[in-house]
Amino acid sequence: MLFHRWEYSVVADEVRIIQPDGCRDLILISRPGKPDAIRTTDWDNQPQVVHLQAGTMMVGYRLSPGTTITPTIQANEELNSDTLEDMIESEAKRSSEIFELIETLARSNATVEQVARQSGRTARTLQRQFRDLALPSPDFWRLLGRARRSAKALPCRVSLAEIAYEYGYSDQAHMTREYVRWFGSSPSRLRQNKGSIVDINQPGLGNWPSEGSSELGDLF
Repeated sequence: MLFHRWEYSVVADEVRIIQPDGCRDLILISRPGKPDAIRTTDWDNQPQVVHLQAGTMMVGYRLSPGTTITPTIQANEELNSDTLEDMIESEAKRSSEIFELIETLARSNATVEQVARQSGRTARTLQRQFRDLALPSPDFWRLLGRARRSAKALPCRVSLAEIAYEYGYSDQAHMTREYVRWFGSSPSRLRQNKGSIVDINQPGLGNWPSEGSSELGDLF
């Protein structure tokens, strides 16, 4: 599955915090009294605060982790939802091999060196491949993937120290630093905020659905 289409209507002015998920989105935005616009999100490494105006309509296309897009898509101001979807199909690029490497980095506690060796590469070669494709470094996918995976365990009745150990953090303090880096909040605070955990665990890096899956729901 290369992308997932989503829609969102803003009923009243609101502020949303969007957590890093390892995906880029192409979003068609219609706002009252303003021309339609296309926004491309980045591979974020920290939460983004988004201010939404009442009456705004958005049609978004969440791209699978590691998918790159050409400047042609971003520069085309004449696109609508139908033509944008066709252009994504023809212009967006995703290497199956790189996608599998990203998923391996995100789903396991293996180091970059171990993943590279398992794929018959050196760590330097793997890093160069990602750089040549204008992708974030292998460590980006590994560390964000681990943070997202471990966040799924927060609702469980286990201690934070146990979660830290299970997911390969050196100790609870290490996990806390990584959570503050990626999610802007400590594990203990996130554990008390069910809405944030739901947002973090939306399909993305490390849990992107396979073809034909119905796992994806509302993404915004």
